[in-house]
Parts: sequence; C-alpha cells; structure tokens
Amino acid sequence: MKLNKLTAAMFIAGMSLTFSSFAATLSMNDDANTISGLNSSQMLSKNNGNTWEAWTDASENNFPGAVTVMVAQKDNNAINSVDYDPAATYGTAGTLVRYNGYYWQSQWWADPGRIPGSDPVWLRVGPIQIQNLATFTFTPYSGQKAADLQKEAKDKVAAQRKVIGYFPEWGVYEAHNYFTPDKIDFSQLTHLNYGFAVIKGGEVVIHDTYKGPELLRQLDKLTEQNGVTNMVSVGGWNNSEEGVFEEATRTQEGINKLADSMIAFMQEWGFDGIDIDWEYPDSDAERANFTSLVQTLRSKLDELGLQSDKYFQLSAAVTTNHNNIQYINPEVTAPLLDSVNVMAYDIHGAFDSITGHNAPLYANSKDADQKLNVASTLQEYSSTWNVPKSKLMVGIPYYGRGWGSVEPTEIVKGLPGLFASGSATVHGAWDDEGQFTGTNPYYLLKEYAASADWTRYWDSESQVPYLYNAKTKEFLTYDDLESVQKKVNFINQNGYGGAIIWDLSGDTPEHELGEIVDDIIEFPSGDVKAVFLDLFNGNLRINVTFDSSKLSGSNNYRVEVDGTYVYDTKGDRNYNSKRNTYGAQSIIRSYADLSSFLHVGSVITVKRTSPDTEVVATLTVTEDMLKGNLPLVSSPDVKSLSVKKEKGVPMVYVGFAADQVASGTDSAYIIKLRGDATDGKYIFSCDLGKCYYSLQSTSNGITTVRADESAISAGETIVVERTLPTPATIAKLVVTEAMLK
Repeated sequence: MKLNKLTAAMFIAGMSLTFSSFAATLSMNDDANTISGLNSSQMLSKNNGNTWEAWTDASENNFPGAVTVMVAQKDNNAINSVDYDPAATYGTAGTLVRYNGYYWQSQWWADPGRIPGSDPVWLRVGPIQIQNLATFTFTPYSGQKAADLQKEAKDKVAAQRKVIGYFPEWGVYEAHNYFTPDKIDFSQLTHLNYGFAVIKGGEVVIHDTYKGPELLRQLDKLTEQNGVTNMVSVGGWNNSEEGVFEEATRTQEGINKLADSMIAFMQEWGFDGIDIDWEYPDSDAERANFTSLVQTLRSKLDELGLQSDKYFQLSAAVTTNHNNIQYINPEVTAPLLDSVNVMAYDIHGAFDSITGHNAPLYANSKDADQKLNVASTLQEYSSTWNVPKSKLMVGIPYYGRGWGSVEPTEIVKGLPGLFASGSATVHGAWDDEGQFTGTNPYYLLKEYAASADWTRYWDSESQVPYLYNAKTKEFLTYDDLESVQKKVNFINQNGYGGAIIWDLSGDTPEHELGEIVDDIIEFPSGDVKAVFLDLFNGNLRINVTFDSSKLSGSNNYRVEVDGTYVYDTKGDRNYNSKRNTYGAQSIIRSYADLSSFLHVGSVITVKRTSPDTEVVATLTVTEDMLKGNLPLVSSPDVKSLSVKKEKGVPMVYVGFAADQVASGTDSAYIIKLRGDATDGKYIFSCDLGKCYYSLQSTSNGITTVRADESAISAGETIVVERTLPTPATIAKLVVTEAMLK
C-alpha cells in the first residue's frame, strides 16, 4: 500500500561529503514513483549497489513497484564496473570489476577463477569510495488503483503500432559482421526481442555464457534509454528441435516450473516481458500443453504486475503453415497474448527439393500450395481463427536462402530457375560449418545483386525478387527494398498491428530496410487517423483526426492527457471541442489553450468508451510539439511561397499543385504566421477544393492563392501546414526586410 505521499529524505553515508555538494534536497513521491532533486552529478542503483547508472534526464525518473533506490555522487568507475564473478570469463582487456574493496582492470583475457589481487591479469585501479546521498524505498499500488494501472497499461500496448526486432545473441560474432548492441537503430523499433534464452532441464538459462551476460546488461540499459520494450525470447529453432518444450510441459508441475523460471530470468535481467518461441506445436497433446503454458504465464505475469506497478507483456512466435495453426489454439491463447508474431519466412528453402520464395507476399499461380504465403497466412489467422488484426505481427526477413544445381528452366515464363529442381549445396555466410542452407544477410545479397555475375528477377505475382547465377547455377531467394516496401504497405493497408524482423543484423550499416519498416510505427489505423498538436491564433490545440463514419451511432470517444479529461464525443456530437468535417475524415480540435497543461512527456490518449472500451491512439508530447511545430517534410503539394507588398499591404502568395486544391480532393491546408505576438496566427486555409479569406487563380497546373496580412514583420515565418491526409509542415518562408519594401 502507498502510505507516504511525499517523504522527504536526505542523509550522508560518506562522512567526507559536505552539504555544499548538494544541488538540491532529494525527496521521494511514493504515489508518483518519482524522486525530486536528481541531477547529472548523481548516479542510481536499484540492486543494492551491484550496478550503478548515471542520471541523465527525467525519462529515468520512474520507480514502480517495490524497489529500493540508492542515490550517490556520480563515480564513473562504479558506473563502468561490475562485481567480480569467479565463474565468469572476462574476454575484453580493460574490463573493470569490483572486488574486496577495490576496482580492478583486466590487462588481457581473464579465465574463470583468476582472482583479482592474486593473479597478474588484474591491475588494481583504486579503492571503492562510493558517496551515498540517499536511499528510498518505494512500495506498489494496491487494490483498485493497482488493477486500473494494469488495465490502462495493457490498453496502451494494444493500441501501439509495433516493430519488433529480434537481436540474435550470436550476432556479435564474425559471421554476422560483429553486430553489437551499439549498431542497433532503436528509433526504428518499439520492441527488441533477445534471441534466445534457452531451456535446459525444464528451466531457462543463458545460451552463450561467455558473451551473453554483458549483452543482456547492455540491452537492458539501451532499451530503457531509448524507450524500447525489452523482451526475452525463449526457445528458438535449435532449442525447440531438442524437444525441450515438449519435455518441460508434459505435466502441469513442469509447466509451472518452466513459467516460474521464465519469469525469474525476465526479472533478473530487467526484461519487460516474455516471447515464447516454441517451433512448433504440431499435435493435440502439444496444443494442450502450449495452451496451458500461455495461460500459466499470463496469470503469473498479471500477479507479478499487480505487485510491481508494471504490465508485463507476453507474445508468441507462431507458424506460417496454415495446417498447423490449430495447434497453437488461437481461440484461447490469442486473447492472452499482446502480440502474435507470425514468422512469415522460411516458407521455402533448401529443405525443399525445388526452389521457391523464402517469404512470398502472395501466391504464384504455379505454387503447389496456394495458401502458403504471407497474405494467405495472415488471412487465415484473422478470418478463420478470429485473431484481431491489431495483434498480428507480420514477419519480414532481413536474410535469404539458396539452392545449388538449379537449371535455368522457365516453369514461369521469364523467371529462370523458379520452381526448378535444386540441391542443398550452397554454403551461406550465416551457415554453420558443414551447413548448406544458402542463408545470407541482406547486406551481402545487396552486393550480389550489384554484381555482373548475378541477375535479379522479380516475381510480379508473389511480389518478391530472387537472384540467379547462370554460371554457377545458384538460386538465392530474399527480400530487398522493393519487396519490403510492398510488405509494409500490405501491413498498413490491411490494418495489421505491425511487423517482426528476423533479424536486425541482416540490414545494411545504414539501416536501409529499417528505414522502410519503421513507417509502420506512425501509420494511423482504425478509428483514429492522426493525433497532433498545433498553434492556432496563440492557442496550443490537440487535434484528433477521425474516420467520419465512426462519429455516429453509439460510438463515443474521450480524449485525455495523462488520464485527465480534455474533450469527448457522443455519436455525432462533440463537447468542449470544435469539429471540422472534410468528407471521409473529421478533425476534432480542443477549444482552450493547453500550453500550460501540456509538458514534455505528457501522454495524449484517445479512448473509445462505447460500445466497447479500447485505447485507439496515443501520442507522447515532445518539446517540438509543445512549440506547435508539425514535422517538416518535402512535398510536391506546394510549388512556391512568397511575400510581396502591394499598394502598401503585404500579400502572401502560395502556389499549390492544382490537383491538390481542386474540388474532390481530400487534402486540407492552413497557412499561418509564426513568430509574432499571436503565434500561429491564421492567414488563410484551403480544403475540399475551396480556399477561404483569399483569392485564387489557376494556370499551367498551378493554383496560386493570395491573401493580405498587414501584421507581417521581418523575421517572422510564413508556414504552410497540411492537416490532411498526413499532418506536416510542407513549406516555410522567413520574411525579410526586402520582401516588405
């Protein structure tokens, strides 16, 4: 129970520290799970000083559940070191550890058992002198407040568009071009799945005991810093092939043991949830055991969440084979999972005697199984098994597979080698020694495609490419920029919840596939098409773009900021807000100025409250949004923007592409003045083929719209904002003295 609403505390453990060292008094708010007075001269520990992290910004000021937080004067040695573990291998020279009251640095590779102080591999750096400032003990919520927090967090997860990237533990080695955590572009992800923790003897353990522990610590820190959900994926193909899931789940006692072990591993390494990667249940008995495992995990995670002020996510990586979907029991398991990760790849490979596509988006008319493709599989999940589209994550491969001994037979005209006989004789860059699956990362396949030895072919039916080498008779199936874009469009246009990526190490160093896939995160879906802030005549407004058809009947919506009411709708009526209807879409805007109400980190939530309750959109406020700035993008909508003084009056001229402001279009624009006393001052607007408070003329495909604005001064900025279909600033012009002469 939260007893202390505001508990002030400040004490000094290191007597050498003087009061003048403090920038501010440290105090805790147990109800808000925060500490006030933190600054960059300090560091924090949440595990009794075992590890320390530097305090950087307010995004880290959140301490949910039962946790003791130690605050100390910043000490880089403490931050960069770990307690010495005699069973661990320290393979990197310069590794810093804490042992027997001192810091020690490895001078070269240190095997287990080489103890600091008794082995020359360790150089003594200096004494440990951590200056503690305060210790705070937080307690979890209880009762209805705890339950409400769980529901609110779960609803936010359900509404989130997701890009889930799998990080392969073995990616840090040479075959994967040393793909270390610092090479991840976290801005392109919502979730990171660590692949894999494995099952041994019915319990979860680290697979790579050499590299794994340090990777787990790094990813815990990096995901938290970047606001990315950190999930542990348990199992994987190789571990599943060993029969570990079948063995561990034979009895309910075994299921409880496995579930408890999964959760203990999750807590030990700071994960936010669990991904079950059982490849694959394929019998009635395994169907029952998989179902029981999901049910047991969800129950235990919910119980832990109530004690921790945190919602723990649960997902499962599932089959693309439509014949085996029944064995994951979607009717029962899907409602318990936050995402259903469809592994829409490995559909064809050198395990087949004829060639085919690794991940065909659609069927080719020559495919033996017309339902064994991405689109058909997703349709099977959503229509036959009634899995909500918002929970379905579509697999996108950053790798390809291959065959050798493939003759250039044209079973499909113009596509030599496709569906021809092939053999498992190609050793790929990602193959183990003695393995011949032809598995290669995209970045290498991109190089092949640019080589004269290889020819790229495009299957217009399946919407994917392949490479063929006529000299060596090798056939490589893969995805590239074009096919990945097709899949992203498929996900967005069909309302699926997002994508999973196998695996992140296959992209180019420039993350060019990731640049395409991350469009999924911001793509609007369902009832709400966009949520954005803008400045209008000095007022900061919340704008929500709805599908107009949804604003009717029994549909009710509510807009909140950090749980506080702003405005709502009931059927076709809206309250404490203004509605502008633009045909198929409507924008509902707040009336009042919200500049004093919003702050960086505020979460705007749009909820459907009737006929069912669901979070349909969220937006986290940034500093740029608080300034009323929409994203600046290059757009062909505007051809010119200028200011001219005519008869002593400044005139604003905007040249639009004529088809964007013609009758029948669904575009909407507002032209504003920024930087004057009334920031965001309205000048004129255009929508549905009409422009207001202005004059217009059309010539040579350009519609020129002009309006007077006597209040313009040098140094102010004219902006053209597009509010439909995608909110953005598409043109801006800083006014100069010369323009006003």
